[in-house]
Amino acid sequence: MRVSAIPIICLWVLAPIWADEETPSSYEPARFFRTQILPILESRCFECHSEKEGIDEGGLVLDTKDGWMTGGDHGPAVVPNNLKKSSLIRTIHSRNSGNMMPPDERLPQIEIALLTTWVMLGAPDPRTDDPDEQESSSAAK
Repeated sequence: MRVSAIPIICLWVLAPIWADEETPSSYEPARFFRTQILPILESRCFECHSEKEGIDEGGLVLDTKDGWMTGGDHGPAVVPNNLKKSSLIRTIHSRNSGNMMPPDERLPQIEIALLTTWVMLGAPDPRTDDPDEQESSSAAK
């Protein structure tokens, strides 16, 4: 992981989000999570890390905020504002097949950049700790 490139990647990732708005100050953390981060987690992570589905490989669930905060066998999956302590970030950047997540193939660079940006922004996550309640609240938005 090249830390020096991360601020540039973050600006590149956030630019389309801000482009529709008048100023960058209109950034909405909950919207960023729901439109950029949650779809990645749903399509890439929930298959193996979902409380609702009863699958918690490595003791980790990612379908609740509490799940990534508590983490699994290796501690918290995400430490807001701290890339080095966030095991999720370390595993998505890994090139070692034994530590790589998802295990079958690396995420596309854009998804890695989005997840990295999310952690750097403090990992905003408006979800509740009830996966069933999340479905109804996300359908309402």
